[in-house]
Amino acid sequence: MNIGNRNGHDKALLDEREWQAQENALRDERLGIGASGDDPLVAGYRTVARALREAPEVALPADFARDVARAAVAQGSSAHIDARLEQILLRLLVVALVLSGTAALAFYGNQALLAIDARLTTWGLALATCMALTWAFDWLRRIRHDGDPLHPA
Repeated sequence: MNIGNRNGHDKALLDEREWQAQENALRDERLGIGASGDDPLVAGYRTVARALREAPEVALPADFARDVARAAVAQGSSAHIDARLEQILLRLLVVALVLSGTAALAFYGNQALLAIDARLTTWGLALATCMALTWAFDWLRRIRHDGDPLHPA
């Protein structure tokens, strides 16, 4: 059997058969019609329809809500400790970054300032170019689509 060579028509027929089997199973379950002589495909979908229709019995312990609340409080307090530790570590990281930057600036002196100045000029020019292109393309879009470049829609 060559399943890979099905054309769209055969697939549509199979999908329609599946759909009809699902609908028949739902109808039969809703009406309480017996399963005598059922198509195996319909019988399979009847099992699914029955499982979806009947909620499973759930027997929660009497103190379930109290246990969940206790677990939530315990998790909240541990999350608070984690948040405080994270804040402390973040502050230490910022202090280390500032100290290392200050030490590098003191060690390299004027060379560092000249390099920073050159980088800022280069990046500033790149930023200005990006902003100008963004504004220009937005202006052209407004002219093309809205007809009024000065009053955006």
